[in-house]
Amino acid sequence: MIPNTNCAARELREAWRAVANAKLTEFRRQCWRLSMLVRRGTVDKQAAVDRLWEIAIAHALVRALGEDRIQAILDESFADVDFRPMASEVA
Repeated sequence: MIPNTNCAARELREAWRAVANAKLTEFRRQCWRLSMLVRRGTVDKQAAVDRLWEIAIAHALVRALGEDRIQAILDESFADVDFRPMASEVA
């Protein structure tokens, strides 16, 4: 039996996309997880961001998505990490 080349090519592309999406999804999850740990004071912000950038490079996310997209993901997850409300704003 000869496989349908269009169907086979589509399935192979789908496998590629699924793995790439899983990497991106996990990268986002880890960004938010580490940002929460930074907010709690468990992890240093610069150490977390540096490690996440290394991870993005190692898993070809920077190459696939571009530096701007990775930076946007990091910016989003760490946006309010340094925010400290004043006592008058909380009351």
